[in-house]
Amino acid sequence: MSIVIEKEGKTVSEAIISLCEELGLARDEIEVEVLEEGSKGVLGIGSKNARIRAKVKRDDVSEKGLRAKRVLEIILGFFISDYSVNLKETSDRIKLEVRTSEDKGLLIGKQGETLKAMEFIVGKIAGRVCRDGKEKRVSIDIAGYKKRREEAIARMVKEAAEKARRSGKPVTLEPMSPFERRIAYMTLKKENGLRLETKSEGNEKRITIIPTGGSKNKGVNKQKEA
Repeated sequence: MSIVIEKEGKTVSEAIISLCEELGLARDEIEVEVLEEGSKGVLGIGSKNARIRAKVKRDDVSEKGLRAKRVLEIILGFFISDYSVNLKETSDRIKLEVRTSEDKGLLIGKQGETLKAMEFIVGKIAGRVCRDGKEKRVSIDIAGYKKRREEAIARMVKEAAEKARRSGKPVTLEPMSPFERRIAYMTLKKENGLRLETKSEGNEKRITIIPTGGSKNKGVNKQKEA
């Protein structure tokens, strides 16, 4: 579904420029219908703003997606000078992929903490002023970091599961973020003869893999979260 937005400005040109800047679009990426030309009035008295209705030509993105991309670009501009942001959307997610030749660690942070903070901030700002796509979650990745992290977590979890089966003893994993625990749960669903427990330790949560001693065809048969 195409995005249609109305915008006011002192002049038609000002309204168009303002809208393009807000959405991070070029003039040729929108179709404009002038609703009111606006007027200066007499000595400033009785002046009236111009009003336009703009339709975004691209129909595979939402207003929240466009605003999220623009907000992220503004934030990145404070940290680095060389970057590009690619926007893709699914039915429930806005995916922003950042490419840069500069320091990626600065943007990712320890265990992805800076990245998670950016996702939260961008999602809040973009969702505050839009209607279309408001329910979609913003996901930001820096040069494929998330994919590499997912693969690393999956490997670590499989190794821990094998260790638990061999030893017959529980194995507790390192503290994980909600994103990381979700990957761990998905990975462990494919493992056999195990059950899971998730316990809180202060502000952290740890997953413990517990061997059941049952048939290897039973898979993960229980998950308990504190």
